[in-house]
Amino acid sequence: MSITLEAVTIWEQGGVPVRLVFRGERWRPVDTPIPLTQEPETLPAAFTHPPAQQLGWRIRACSEADELVTLDIVRVDGGWVVDHLWS
Repeated sequence: MSITLEAVTIWEQGGVPVRLVFRGERWRPVDTPIPLTQEPETLPAAFTHPPAQQLGWRIRACSEADELVTLDIVRVDGGWVVDHLWS
């Protein structure tokens, strides 16, 4: 695993990533992307099911050269960046 904050461009369909460009290459998801969520750190005790905030996506993707990677992408300053990369 490597941690990176490289820019990535994604195209969504129905709110789910269907295509992306990373490091100048086109990639396509090979599995259903998994939402990355985070629960609020502090809430009143009366909350039994706190709302989760979606931070981004975990995507298993394949390049045009058939390279497979898993990417965690998160929204930063209105754009998307790769937060973690597994190859």
